[in-house]
Amino acid sequence: MSQHDDDAELVREPARRYLDAAASPEHLKELLEQPGGFDSTIWAGAVELGWPAAALPERHGGLELGWRALCVLAEELGRKAVSLPLIGSAAVAQLLLDSGNEQALRHLPALASGEQHACLALCQPDCSGLAVQPRMSWWNGKLSGRTAVTPFGASAAFALVPARADGALVLLLVSLDQPGAMRQVAPSIDNSRAAAALHFDGASAIVLGDAAAAEARLWQTASLAALATAFEQVGGAQSSLELARDYALERKAFGQPIGRFQAIKSKLADIYIRIELARGCALDALAALESGDERWPSLAAAARVAAIDAYDVAARETIQTHGAIGVTWEAMPHHHYRRARALALELGAGLAWRERLLATAVFENLANHE
Repeated sequence: MSQHDDDAELVREPARRYLDAAASPEHLKELLEQPGGFDSTIWAGAVELGWPAAALPERHGGLELGWRALCVLAEELGRKAVSLPLIGSAAVAQLLLDSGNEQALRHLPALASGEQHACLALCQPDCSGLAVQPRMSWWNGKLSGRTAVTPFGASAAFALVPARADGALVLLLVSLDQPGAMRQVAPSIDNSRAAAALHFDGASAIVLGDAAAAEARLWQTASLAALATAFEQVGGAQSSLELARDYALERKAFGQPIGRFQAIKSKLADIYIRIELARGCALDALAALESGDERWPSLAAAARVAAIDAYDVAARETIQTHGAIGVTWEAMPHHHYRRARALALELGAGLAWRERLLATAVFENLANHE
């Protein structure tokens, strides 16, 4: 393990202690009552611990721990089913850094400090994938149109929005605190995600880079978010497995723990296998990103597909293991089921990422044979 890996892992233990103390089941349930909010209480503590600054360089107010530290934090958030705008905001911050746009770079210190956060408005209206919304247009320096429902759109200060300008793709950083921007809060299966559709009517924005590089930047940003989200999903799936295991050892039927029955053993073993596959894919993608391997977006797509599957199966089967109590308001499994469903769609559905993976794999194979 490198020194960089060691530094990232040093983040895990204090993060786990903080979340274990702050993220009680009662606290998490309060956030499900009202749409449009997120865990601002835990976010305040995360800001004090420097989480928003983890992956950014020191010259912009960051801790320079790399994307690995952010993935460690994401995994711990997933373990406790805590909802914070950490991943999307970090992906936007990285894009601003890579763009080199001086006007955009001025917003980095606020994002690094956690004073403000950003959201990714990248998903199609039906969440089938990532693309420019057909109703989003950039004309004469003004943005008009409506995005799909966007996680943390109700709370973010900025949104990353793709649009069309004379048929060309542009990536825009849009302030959501201006007269030309409005938010429409949307209830969802997981109301702790501060979800809202964004409406723009002549809103001003910052263009991030030239049109020729816009599509590559879009997918790079989405892939970074997908990679960190995969770690969040792995953390949630692991926590779900532990909930199911503990309950199977405690609950008795016919005079013995239900964990002794083959049906339960097989169910838990299947969850474990899916988690380890997803974890391996996520670690491979992270290693490729850190080494500068150009294939890392493809590996991130594989991690996205595997992590969606692992968390979906783990959350669903954990409820089944618990039986009727698993779906009650008092129990914890439904929190993970809600989060699994939300994370499976927020960056585009698994099918779209599977198609992306296949497309990039074919391209890479052709390139290797030339």
